[in-house]
Amino acid sequence: MKKRHKAVLIIFSVVIGFPLIMWLSWVLTTPKPISIFIMDKTSYSTKRAQNRALNWVLTHYRYVKTDGRRYDPVQDYFGFFPLSNEQYKTDDLQGMTDYQLARLAVDYHAAYFTDNYGVYSDSWPEEKPGTFPVTKIYGGLHEEDLLFLDHMIKRDRLVITEFSFMGPPTHKSLQQKAEQLMGMEWQGWTGKFFHTFDTAQEKSVPPWVPVLYKNQNGNPWPREQQGVIFVHEDETLVVLEYPKHIKTPYPLVMTDRQQRRKFGVSNRIPYPGWFDVTMASSDDKTVLSWFELNLTPEGRVLLQSHGIPARFPAVIKQKDTNRLYYFAGDFGYSPLKQRFVKFKGSRFAELFLSDLTDPTDKSGFFYTYYLPLMKNIIRDYHEEMLTR
Repeated sequence: MKKRHKAVLIIFSVVIGFPLIMWLSWVLTTPKPISIFIMDKTSYSTKRAQNRALNWVLTHYRYVKTDGRRYDPVQDYFGFFPLSNEQYKTDDLQGMTDYQLARLAVDYHAAYFTDNYGVYSDSWPEEKPGTFPVTKIYGGLHEEDLLFLDHMIKRDRLVITEFSFMGPPTHKSLQQKAEQLMGMEWQGWTGKFFHTFDTAQEKSVPPWVPVLYKNQNGNPWPREQQGVIFVHEDETLVVLEYPKHIKTPYPLVMTDRQQRRKFGVSNRIPYPGWFDVTMASSDDKTVLSWFELNLTPEGRVLLQSHGIPARFPAVIKQKDTNRLYYFAGDFGYSPLKQRFVKFKGSRFAELFLSDLTDPTDKSGFFYTYYLPLMKNIIRDYHEEMLTR
């Protein structure tokens, strides 16, 4: 009987005791105020908030707004806001004067532009993958965005921008200004891993891709294959089929030992989301992590014929500072569950429940790369804020 009681006590401690301790530890952690300007131009529904991954990090590590309230991924950002009855509103920097933008840079400690791509007729007010032609409803960089970031950079604030920051639908003249401001150059290419090229099974494969492929190659679309699709801003398409062109069907994010120690990220992790090919164009930038493609000889020739490198930056940062970053992947979009966000140390539980070998499971990338990266970036910057 005593043995049974011990077994019940042990089970109770594991099932109830440990989670309770983790939750109490989170509750008792001192909130850390920081004012973060978040721009999100692509959240066309509350379920697809592009800043959800950032919000998870802020909530988990107890970063709060300067008034003490937690950040809300549905409300605490600028950009596109879906409303009821197929209505929406926008709240951004358009129309602000340079003086107003300068004052805004005084009020905010940091800025994070999560997604500039915008909202289109095939996604709003509901997702319609076969819609044609697709028209823009909202999105792209505005002159005021760059003026604000220029003020933030000059004030030595933390600035993080992400995939699609410099690409379409931003006007070419603003793209060039953004590249000059960031000290980086977008190469015109975006890409993504697809676990199947069959548009009937994989809705995220744009319906115009098979048409472009046939027009450019004269061959039928390899719908039964998987791999990586690159598309250029001029609509040139490059398709890496597995195992014909690529030995591993998805890109890997690779980080060397020095950067792993500094930021606590994995040395190599599959990356399943959208990415772009962007290079540092100034000497004061360095690469924190790289995208790498494990190509066959045939795949290498195919990429070289289009000027696409097999290895290109995943994260570019300012040298010797913790101030300016560019994430060349859609890192901020992650369909995260909120089950353990308020449990201190829950990252290890989530890692246990995640399948790190499944490239379609973006939670694995979040817990092994994005979360520790953002944790260290914000922690270091916040500590520097307190010493100023």
